[in-house]
Amino acid sequence: MTSDERRERLRRVLDLMWNQGELDACEELCAPHCTFHDPSFEVDGVAGFQRQVGDLRTANPDLHMDIHDVLVDGDLCAVRFTMGGTSRAEFRGLPATGKTYVMTGMMCAKWADDRIVEMWVNYDMLGALQQLGIISEMAPRETAG
Repeated sequence: MTSDERRERLRRVLDLMWNQGELDACEELCAPHCTFHDPSFEVDGVAGFQRQVGDLRTANPDLHMDIHDVLVDGDLCAVRFTMGGTSRAEFRGLPATGKTYVMTGMMCAKWADDRIVEMWVNYDMLGALQQLGIISEMAPRETAG
């Protein structure tokens, strides 16, 4: 698979899953034994990834992911994205607030042949929780006068 093919497949499948709710598209992108690394929630394989996306879309019905960049170097892809939605239902212990949030994030995916075998993701959960009112905003730093 060429770099351009990987870039296009990643963009297309992430759009199908996150923006359109087509969770089965994950099977086209990820190997059955794919390992996922998420700093906030346990993701147990492809079924766990599908469950996480489905649960988040249920809690945030207007959820949307914008992919800004996809960089490919050999068997690695890096993705820079923005994701946001409105909290309408509980999500893994986080209460519904009715508020909207936008967060930035990055993902790195390792490919073997035509499927992703390992994925790491990092995103601004603190900022999202502050926007949702679940965690209070940090007080501004006072300046010496």
